[in-house]
Amino acid sequence: MSKSVQIKIKFKELGFDLIGFSKPYLDNKLTENFKKRASRDDLPPFMHSDLNSVLHPKRLHPWLETVIVVGLSYASSQNNDTRGFISSYTRGRDYHKVMAEMIKEGLKYLKKIYKDIKYSYYIDNGPVLEKVLAQQAGLGWIGKNTLLINENFGSYIFLGEIFINKKLVYNEKSKNNCKDCTQCMDNCPTNSLHTPYYLDYRTCRSNLTQIKGIFKKEEEMMMGNCIWGCDECQINCPYNNNIPRDLHPAFEAKIGGNIVEILNYNRKGFPPSWTSSALSWRGMRIIQRNALIVLGNLGLKDEKYKKLIVKKMDDRSKIIRHYAYQTYLKLGFNLEHIKGKIDQEKEIDIDNIIKRK
Repeated sequence: MSKSVQIKIKFKELGFDLIGFSKPYLDNKLTENFKKRASRDDLPPFMHSDLNSVLHPKRLHPWLETVIVVGLSYASSQNNDTRGFISSYTRGRDYHKVMAEMIKEGLKYLKKIYKDIKYSYYIDNGPVLEKVLAQQAGLGWIGKNTLLINENFGSYIFLGEIFINKKLVYNEKSKNNCKDCTQCMDNCPTNSLHTPYYLDYRTCRSNLTQIKGIFKKEEEMMMGNCIWGCDECQINCPYNNNIPRDLHPAFEAKIGGNIVEILNYNRKGFPPSWTSSALSWRGMRIIQRNALIVLGNLGLKDEKYKKLIVKKMDDRSKIIRHYAYQTYLKLGFNLEHIKGKIDQEKEIDIDNIIKRK
C-alpha cells in the first residue's frame, strides 16, 4: 500500500470527512479572480499583504512538495429559531481549535512514516488560498457564492492545509458543477453576489457583522436580523439540500441569537459556549452592538427590550451606549424617560442620533 493511500486512510480514521493532495503550485485559471481583485485593490483588508507568498506557496516554503488539504463538515440539522441570526459555522466549538487538534494527531502519524519531514499547517490563518488548493486536491469546486462546494457534503465545510516536503500522488482537480444555477446570487439579501464567483465584501452581511465601530445608516439596514454572519447563499444552494448533518459533536449548536440573553450578559459574563465559539475573536461587545442594531431593524418595541436598552446606556463602551440611545429612539420610546441619562452623557452626540433616526 502506497504512503498516499496510507495517509488518506489514517486521516479518515482521525475523523476528517475530506482529504486530498494538491501540487505545490496554483492553477492559473483558479487564481484569475484573485489576481484581478488584487490589481484593482479590491481585496478585503484582512487578506495577507504578501501576494507573492499567497500565489506562490513555494516562495513561502521552498521545501514544499505537497499540500494535504482536509475538510470537516459542520452541516447542522438545528435551525436558528430565535429572532437574531447567528451563522451556523460559529454555533458550536471554535473550528480552529477542533481542526488544530485533529491535524496535530495527523502530524504524529506523518512523523512516524517520514523521519525527516518538514511541515507547516494553516486553518484560515495564513497566506493561503485554501479554496483553490482544496479544488486542486479534489475536495470540491469554488462556486458562484465563492465558497467551496462538495457534491456529498455541500458547502458547510471547514478547511485546513498541511504543507509537507514529501511528494504524494496528487488528486485530480474538481470540476465546477454550478452550471446555470444562480440560487445563491438570486437570494443574497444585499446583492453582494451580483456577479458570479465574486463577493462584494463591502456589502456582505457576514462581513458587516464583524466590522468594528459605528456604521453608516445604510450598513445597519443591510444587516437585517444578523447578529453574526449570514448563511443565505448556503441555505439556498441546491447542493446543501440532501447532505449528511450533525457529523461532529464538537459543532453541535450551543449558542443562538436570543437578544434578551445576549444583552443581559456583562463584559466578563459571557458563558463558555460563547467564548469558545469562533465568533469570540472579535470580542463580545461587537455581538451586543449587533444585537442592538438588530432590535432596531426588526422594530421590536417591547417593554422587555426597553429595559435592556436603557441598561446598556450605562455601559463602559462608547459604541454600546451610542447604539443603546439610537435603538431606543428608533423604536420610538419616550425621550423624556431617559433625559437624566442624556444629561449625564458626555461622549455621545445625542442630537446627531436624533437627526439620524
